[in-house]
Amino acid sequence: MKDLATRPKIAFIIGLLVIILIVSALFSIDEQTDKQTLANKNELQTLASSKPISTHYICPMHSHIVSDKAGTCPICGMDLVINKAQSSIAKTSDQSVLDTKSESTNHKVLFQEKFPAVKIDPRVVNNLGVRTALVYRGELQRHIETLGKITRVDPMARQRITPPVKGTIVYLADKTQGDTIAQGELLFAIKSPELEKMQQAYQLAYQQGKNNIATPMLPALRKAGMSPEQIAQLQKGSRTDLPAEVRASEAGFVYARRGKVGEQVNKGFTMFNLGGDYQVIEVTAEIFERQWPFIEEQQSAIMQVRGLPGKRFKGKVTRVEPPVGYTTRSLEIRLKFKTNHPGLSQSMFARITIQGNTRKNLLLVPSEAIIRTGEGQRVVTMDHKGYFLPVAVVAGEEANNITEIISGLNEGDKIVVSGQFLIDSESQLSAGFSRMSN
Repeated sequence: MKDLATRPKIAFIIGLLVIILIVSALFSIDEQTDKQTLANKNELQTLASSKPISTHYICPMHSHIVSDKAGTCPICGMDLVINKAQSSIAKTSDQSVLDTKSESTNHKVLFQEKFPAVKIDPRVVNNLGVRTALVYRGELQRHIETLGKITRVDPMARQRITPPVKGTIVYLADKTQGDTIAQGELLFAIKSPELEKMQQAYQLAYQQGKNNIATPMLPALRKAGMSPEQIAQLQKGSRTDLPAEVRASEAGFVYARRGKVGEQVNKGFTMFNLGGDYQVIEVTAEIFERQWPFIEEQQSAIMQVRGLPGKRFKGKVTRVEPPVGYTTRSLEIRLKFKTNHPGLSQSMFARITIQGNTRKNLLLVPSEAIIRTGEGQRVVTMDHKGYFLPVAVVAGEEANNITEIISGLNEGDKIVVSGQFLIDSESQLSAGFSRMSN
């Protein structure tokens, strides 16, 4: 009976202990949760304070004038005011820390806040005469423009023709002083033991399939007077005693002729002195140091003279003369133009345009599509829904009204090439009204 009386007491004590254990566990969990929440809050405050948001000042009348310090607008002279939109962003900085992005993405977001997308009625777009174009990939022909001076006028326009190799004359054109010469006409031919050895070495390497040896020999053969037809004969296994042939590079007439068949001649011997019915105009010009890699001898050039409007003279670069000038940081180049125009004379100044090297596979847009400001360049894009959006770009070289785009656009993007200034102004007005409402 005594055991039965004590059993309810023991059960009560065990139940009380269980309740105490459960309550203790709940308090422990709440304490850990509070500590974790406090730690997260401290971390957010630390991240937010590590990147303070600077205060920006803008002009009330010209929203594109932005400064990081107080001052006046350079356009209208009004005092700059604090950007309210920027202040509202600072108030929510603790939340923005949770959604951090890369520097380029943040810049893009800030740019789009300043230049939001706008929707324009199609009838207004038509009335504005908006034209669009697609961003494409293509080639960009460099054009270098400079000023030059006519330093020499040669009325005789004579050209010395000399043998390309030392050897024996085997053919000489029957021309005397005053006779005309057609372009491509054979003037003389020379056989040379040195040239025969070069032909034998090339033919052997070609027939053995050693292209790594045969191909580098081609420029030397061409310089020694071998024509493409003669090189093709060597490849087919013809005799290796073919003569070097020299032909007239342009039509003209003979001033003088020297030598005779069977005579031994050296490379510097003047065989023919030819001329044409034109003058040779020599021009000296200067280019900047940064343009030096784009200029090579024999590049085409155009000359224009103010006293002869509408006249364009074609010529070539004949010499690029380093070194760079210490004070002007420029190089001197020389050009030659062949013309019989009587209006050109020595010491005249001329505008020179040189066609430089071609760059390929570039992202290109029409130059008129780019809006250039003191803060950089931008273009106005158009999406498939008809929204217009200003986009910041980095523009590269420009030639023939075409501009290279380094970054900011992708191939196939639709951009506005006419009326973009009005759309860009509308975007800035929308951003301004948005700031005023905040």
